[in-house]
Amino acid sequence: MIFARRGDWLSLIAVAVVLIALFLFRYFPSTSYLLVIESQGGMQEIEVTPTTNLNLTVSGPLGETLIAIQAGKAWVAHSPCPDKVCMEMGKIPDNGGFIACVPNQVVIRSK
Repeated sequence: MIFARRGDWLSLIAVAVVLIALFLFRYFPSTSYLLVIESQGGMQEIEVTPTTNLNLTVSGPLGETLIAIQAGKAWVAHSPCPDKVCMEMGKIPDNGGFIACVPNQVVIRSK
């Protein structure tokens, strides 16, 4: 038998518990955070939780930027800027908590 001693079983159970906890924290975040959106229209703060599902439109000098918030993550879903770099910056909070659309003067960050 591979796990003959009691300590072996306890070690195996401890490793399994840690792996399950890491999976749950990664894919089901339990914390909330404030999302700050700054544009020429001003600044707004939105509390984002794992159950928040919103689509926000923010106006800038080039047009409207669409910000999507789903399952605790926020990202730029559409932007009128020419290069669309902001759409490739990832999702907050996974990307470090910052997205900027410089041409349309929209900044999104976690607080």
